[in-house]
Amino acid sequence: MAIRYFPQSEFISMPWKNGGGSTREILRFPEGSADWQWRLSIADIAADGPFSAFPGCERSLTLLEGAGMSLQFADRRCDLRPPYAACDFAGEETPDCVLHDGPTTDFNAIWRRDAVSIHVERRAMHGSLWCVPEPGVRWFVLLLSGSLALKDDPDGPQCVPGDGLLLQPEPGAPRLMLEAYGEALWLKIQQR
Repeated sequence: MAIRYFPQSEFISMPWKNGGGSTREILRFPEGSADWQWRLSIADIAADGPFSAFPGCERSLTLLEGAGMSLQFADRRCDLRPPYAACDFAGEETPDCVLHDGPTTDFNAIWRRDAVSIHVERRAMHGSLWCVPEPGVRWFVLLLSGSLALKDDPDGPQCVPGDGLLLQPEPGAPRLMLEAYGEALWLKIQQR
């Protein structure tokens, strides 16, 4: 299983056109493509306002920092409050965002529903974790708290909160063992 390390210091920051915040892109696939299948990022939301539309996509949003926000959809409302509340919705929806008490930071996964499926899960971790390769499946891990490293590999990445790892299957590669303590978002990214 191949592994790629994404330290938060290397996330690419892009201000929003409306001035209401900025996005720090972690990864898009294919990389460098304007026509990506999926994109992972962290948004710093500084002001109330509508979300952008992403037709043909699905979205998952997880609150990372701040007092939270409310997303007002045409037919429902989603309140995101600490710690780590989440909301999944179609990219065609453009909810109005109202901050509860100042700026927030959230993790965003956006994917083309005809290309991949992504499942986001918050997990507690304590000790050794086996990662077994599955055909057509990648895993992305965003560390929320604690530490995460490759077991028995002192030269491998030593993740701190905010860092990410992409785990990709390789033909004939053995399973991978991680040593992890704390909490993380685990994303299962499966090709359709």
